[in-house]
Amino acid sequence: MSRILIVDDSPSIRLLFVRRLEMDGHDTLEAADGSGAISAITDPAGEAPDMVLLDAMLPDMSGAEVLATLKRVRPDLPVLSVSAVAGLAQDEAWAGADGHLTKPIDLDDLIGLVESLTSGPPRP
Repeated sequence: MSRILIVDDSPSIRLLFVRRLEMDGHDTLEAADGSGAISAITDPAGEAPDMVLLDAMLPDMSGAEVLATLKRVRPDLPVLSVSAVAGLAQDEAWAGADGHLTKPIDLDDLIGLVESLTSGPPRP
C-alpha cells in the first residue's frame, strides 16, 4: 500500500485519518503544520510519502503556500486538499491540488480518492 502524509493542526482529525487509512493497509506520517509537512517531504533521511492529505488552514502558513512548495519540490506528488471551506476547488491558489474534500469528510470518499491517486503508473 501507500505511505500517506497527513497534514492537519487538529490532533483528532489526524487520528481519525490515521486510523482509517491504516485500517486499509496504508502507512501514515503526520505533520501538525506547514513546516512539518515541508520537512517530511524534503528530509533526505526520512521516508518519503506517496501522497499528502493537506488541510487548508494551518497555524504557521496557509495550505496553499504548502501546496505550492510541495509541488515545486516534488511535482509528481499527489496532494489532496481537505477543508471546512466549500468551494476550495475553484480557488486559483489550489489549482495544483489533485483532489479536494470538504469537512466533514465521508471516510469512504477519502479512501476512494486515496486509492485513485496512489494506484497506477507514476504521475508525470
